[in-house]
Amino acid sequence: MSAQLTIDFAAARAARDAGMTQAIQHAERVDDEWPELAYRFLCRYARTHAQFISEEATSEADRLGYGSPADGRAWGAIFKRAAREEVIQRIGYGISKRRHLSPTPLWRSLVFAGSAA
Repeated sequence: MSAQLTIDFAAARAARDAGMTQAIQHAERVDDEWPELAYRFLCRYARTHAQFISEEATSEADRLGYGSPADGRAWGAIFKRAAREEVIQRIGYGISKRRHLSPTPLWRSLVFAGSAA
């Protein structure tokens, strides 16, 4: 008889949230303006992209100089804030090229105003 694996989702969410908090706090220590600048960037990005995965937005942020000053994981808190403030909504999963084609959240913009020219 095999043992059944039980996953404690509450503990997993708590660990995820603790990791995001640690990452954003580290980013703030390196550059205290970055979290707000990154959030504003994500809001602008959402206005011109109807749906996207996080790495599409963060790659554009890196290209334009808005990348995390400490660790890319700090973006998790930025995306969570944008979802909480109804800028974006998770609608499923996309495929991450950066993470070896693993599933990653697919976001829908709730502020989309049209494609970038």
